[in-house]
Amino acid sequence: MRIKRVSLHHKVMPMICGKFSCSLEPGTETADVIITRVETQCGLVGYGEAGSVGGYPSYAAGALASSAELIDRHLMDKDPCNLNDIQYTMSLIDGHGPIKAGFDMACWDILGKSASKPLYDLIGGKLRDRVPIYRSIPTIDPGDMVESVNDWRRDGYRMFQLRVGHGDIQADLQRISRVISERREGEEFTVDVAGHWRRDEALYVLSAVEDLDFTVEQPCWTFEDCISIRQRTGFPLKLDNSLNGVPDVLRAYAERACESVVIQVNKYAGVTQARLARDIAAAAGMGITYATQWGTEITGSVLVHLALTTPPNRFISTLDIHNYSSLSVTTNDPIVVDNGAMWMRSDAPGLGVEVDDERLGDPDRVIER
Repeated sequence: MRIKRVSLHHKVMPMICGKFSCSLEPGTETADVIITRVETQCGLVGYGEAGSVGGYPSYAAGALASSAELIDRHLMDKDPCNLNDIQYTMSLIDGHGPIKAGFDMACWDILGKSASKPLYDLIGGKLRDRVPIYRSIPTIDPGDMVESVNDWRRDGYRMFQLRVGHGDIQADLQRISRVISERREGEEFTVDVAGHWRRDEALYVLSAVEDLDFTVEQPCWTFEDCISIRQRTGFPLKLDNSLNGVPDVLRAYAERACESVVIQVNKYAGVTQARLARDIAAAAGMGITYATQWGTEITGSVLVHLALTTPPNRFISTLDIHNYSSLSVTTNDPIVVDNGAMWMRSDAPGLGVEVDDERLGDPDRVIER
């Protein structure tokens, strides 16, 4: 089997919540995905994608051009089912996870279809039938955050991520205090700072709310500053932004830097490296959350498959990222979300998604041999 044609589609995702705060651009209203469609000479087709939000130079238009170069120069004519060969080739280019992620996902999709097996069977086998999901609450007025949590609570969510850290630590204190003081039994809260606090700000805020029950995620930008905060406060710490791949997960364990990690499938270059990070983190006894920088049902299905195969005593949560935008690219509604949990609707092979090529429209770039 050989790859004969790759199409890249840039799609804009309107955010259902109206605006969302990301690290570089607070209050952005859209996200972007680059969807990769890989065709083989025998007729099998696989899909993958990488999402982004905000004006990062390596995303959106940058990822489109970079992905096309990588695929054209190094990946055409390869066997998409030989993931070792593809990963080895991509590993010779340091970093650049998002430009590799879509292609990697698409190859796993093809492998599953050729073997007539769902992805979760290919990456170890599922350990549960459904997984808990969290809801991310954007940085808004403290009272509005309370109401947002109440709304999602009524939909069955029991895990919440509060996004803070966009300028005013007094406002952050109010957000954290007002929302988490109303925590109900069985609920779990994570305060995601996305690295925006200085060490002194982190110590100030966390000291002021030390009587509340939550996990703090990426309080400061650097790995070293996060370790400093972990050593000087009593809150469990989750690392995200400072982890860019498997070597960083190994370092986090070796330096006892955190209690749990976020595995971002786009930053980790797709399924292959995310699976490896899963196994390392699980063996190290670290809690695991799966996330991504936006995506459609394509990435959403990858999150479900990874979550289903993670040991339950290591898995924390993932998110229904495809429900944060009105953009849908599938015809089979492949993911079920109900009462704070998520699962695949069927055991269809590969990622389990039936992509509507008409919704994708004409590709922005085509590479073929």
